[in-house]
Amino acid sequence: MFQSKKTWVLIALLIAADQGLKLYINANFLETAFPIAAPVLYFKPVFNTDYSWFASMLDLTASKWLHVVVVGAVMALIVLFYRFLNRRLGSTGTVNSLFAFLFSGALCSLIDKIFWNGSLDFIQISHLFIFDTKDAYISVFIGLVLLYLVLKNKTIAEIGNRRLVQDFFKELFSKKGKGAS
Repeated sequence: MFQSKKTWVLIALLIAADQGLKLYINANFLETAFPIAAPVLYFKPVFNTDYSWFASMLDLTASKWLHVVVVGAVMALIVLFYRFLNRRLGSTGTVNSLFAFLFSGALCSLIDKIFWNGSLDFIQISHLFIFDTKDAYISVFIGLVLLYLVLKNKTIAEIGNRRLVQDFFKELFSKKGKGAS
């Protein structure tokens, strides 16, 4: 249980860092751009009002509230799967660290959509794309999954077990069907 409390503290710190940095940039550096490590990495604040990377890359238009609902649903699944894994595998550092980065990124995305009407992106990679800290959190999540796979982490192997994922969805839909919460 203590590990879970540490996880929630980490999540709070990651969200505070993301939103605090955006508030600071918005107040002081919105019109500023400079190289961090030219010619690859630049600081260049831009508001992305497409609500998601997919919408931005594919030039799609969908309502803000559709994006909010989708992110909310994804967050609910993330929390339910995290709780399921903790019941099934016990509280592990692997699961807790993965959850912290993924959930922080998702919650920051939701905050951005609701309160910023998009996202204040500010880190540019070459001339390819611009991202923010929430995107970095999700990238850390992906990087950790890959690292744990390479290291043959036992917990990741158990999560990747097809039966475990099937059990999660069976439990999810059986509770939903029974009206339980």
